[in-house]
Amino acid sequence: MSGLKMIAVAVALTGCAGVQATQQRDSAAGHWIGEIDRDGWRQPVAVEIESESGAYSGQWRALRDSPKQSLENIDVKGNDVRFETGQLRFVGHVEGSTLSGVVTDKSRDAPLGALSATQASGQPVFFPASEWSAPQIP
Repeated sequence: MSGLKMIAVAVALTGCAGVQATQQRDSAAGHWIGEIDRDGWRQPVAVEIESESGAYSGQWRALRDSPKQSLENIDVKGNDVRFETGQLRFVGHVEGSTLSGVVTDKSRDAPLGALSATQASGQPVFFPASEWSAPQIP
């Protein structure tokens, strides 16, 4: 193999490795729609996590008549994800397009349920319970 071909192969492999590292680092970023299962009682939730230069921010919202809550202490290491709100703590991981893990009540340090959410392919999170609907005129 000539020297020029070897350089081209090395550059191509280096580029692929850089893309993979970026995808792993930002695996939690995005819009997530799912639910918390509390012993059979399911509560719909939406989570939005943004990443900018390695710093994470985001919001959490139960889809039924509740205000958005800022995420605190967001920690993403590879596919492992941790974050908190004022009252809750989430510890879980991303696998493909699914975010799943355990939600805990911070004050009691007691598990509340299991969160499972699917990435919403870059579309804005829509909260149907919070939208006003015009009355239908027959």
